[in-house]
Amino acid sequence: MINMNMKSLTDHADPSCQYLTFYPMITVERMAAQMMANIHLGVIVLDECSQVLELNPAAAKLLRLDRARVVYRSFEELVAQLGLQAQEKEQLTSFVYSAWDGQEMDWVWHDEGEERYFTLRMQALKNYEQRLAGYMLVIEDITALRLLELQVRRNSRLATIGQIAAGTAHEIRNPLTAIKGFLQVIRHKLKDSGQGKECGYIDIMLKEIGRISNLVGEILLLSKPRQTDLRAVNVIKVLREILPIIKNEALLHNIDVSFEKSVSALPVVIADGEMLKQVFLNLSKNAIEAMKRGGKLSIRLATMAEERQLQVEIIDSGSGIPEEVQEKIFEPFFTTKENGTGLGLPICRQILMELGGTIEPDSSETGTTMRVYLPLA
Repeated sequence: MINMNMKSLTDHADPSCQYLTFYPMITVERMAAQMMANIHLGVIVLDECSQVLELNPAAAKLLRLDRARVVYRSFEELVAQLGLQAQEKEQLTSFVYSAWDGQEMDWVWHDEGEERYFTLRMQALKNYEQRLAGYMLVIEDITALRLLELQVRRNSRLATIGQIAAGTAHEIRNPLTAIKGFLQVIRHKLKDSGQGKECGYIDIMLKEIGRISNLVGEILLLSKPRQTDLRAVNVIKVLREILPIIKNEALLHNIDVSFEKSVSALPVVIADGEMLKQVFLNLSKNAIEAMKRGGKLSIRLATMAEERQLQVEIIDSGSGIPEEVQEKIFEPFFTTKENGTGLGLPICRQILMELGGTIEPDSSETGTTMRVYLPLA
């Protein structure tokens, strides 16, 4: 690259005559140009009149701008191409026009419904005479950092809630045990005295206490960390061990069960076998309950060699999950069942997260598929 210097020859007869001197770009200038082109920070160079002199590739990418459409134009024209909301536009322009050297501002841009977070910094540029020649607007995308901070705060709140829930559940379980014991004694006395009707009342109370006890147990399971016994587990063996339980439950609801496997090798994962049983039993139970008038439950096993994952699909032929609630099914205590606790799916997801796996629902009017992904050993 070369630089050009233009100077009038005022001492010549023709005052409009000019001469150009060419000299190579020095090493420092070349290094600065390369740094600006490759740095991850967005940089927009403005002159004293807020005209855009240059923007680097990072700035063009962050703001989704075409360099040719903004260079040598006013900053207002650049802002107009961003499609900002009135408040966002006001914050950005006010900062650029009033900021001093070194001033910073956090700025939020609602870009096509997605919040993006930036840190903006104005840096004064001076000429050889140390006079102000313009400004450099430095743009740093901190969206990932901000989302991480929000997740940390959310996890902290959930951890606190979990501790409270665990303590509360433990305190509930103790009196429940005493109540259940005394009710069983009373029931025995009533039965001996021939009071069958009153025994029926006691049976109802014991059944409801059992439901409360199960709910308390699920809260404890969800809120406190578990000791995992990680080892090489053959998933086919795990599924075959629980298939009799699943088939017996399905038989009561007039549901056929099929087990299909298309694996190129032994599907071994590093996991806790008992936890996997709990996940598959819970998902199968949900699938059975979704088919109120009978149907078919399919359990499919397949290896994904490229992703080094094992995929287990649990498919029902029920009416599907309503679209408006699909995003809520993993929220604790959210349920569409009359007697559900809303903790089954959250517990499944938490167990899989601890094992390095994931779960993805896919539902329509013809049924629901729960896909479980586990890393292969």
